[in-house]
Amino acid sequence: MQVADEPTSRKFIGKAHIRNLLEGEWVEMVNDQGEQMEGMHGRPGVAALTLEGRVIGSDLIEMQPDHAFPLHIHAGEHILYVVRGSGAIYIDGVDHPIREGDTIFVPAEYPHSIKTPKGAPGPLVLLSIGYPHRRIDAQDRMHTVPNHPQGE
Repeated sequence: MQVADEPTSRKFIGKAHIRNLLEGEWVEMVNDQGEQMEGMHGRPGVAALTLEGRVIGSDLIEMQPDHAFPLHIHAGEHILYVVRGSGAIYIDGVDHPIREGDTIFVPAEYPHSIKTPKGAPGPLVLLSIGYPHRRIDAQDRMHTVPNHPQGE
């Protein structure tokens, strides 16, 4: 399912380049096998072409307590902002606690995962800004890293 038009030009178009992440339908997220990732979904944000012709974009991701992204890498870097909640990001062999207000730079080549604690009072909500960006529902948004030791 395509949730937003692919960026095709650098002309500013208000309807395409302004999007409210607090409104709209949640979109189910899938792993690189096309399987729905339980306990998480997202809302597509804006996406546009850079001067170099690559896509930069943003999405809102909500993760329910006691859920985790599989350990994965991306085709590009991204920055995460913790809008609400808490959890941990596993990166470079270490679980790093994250909480509301934190920003996290994630290099493309580092296997990483994000998890929410069991029994948390509410979901972990993240703003994700990626370069290059892939749609929130894209099967190739992330690439799972098999047989890799992951933090507990």
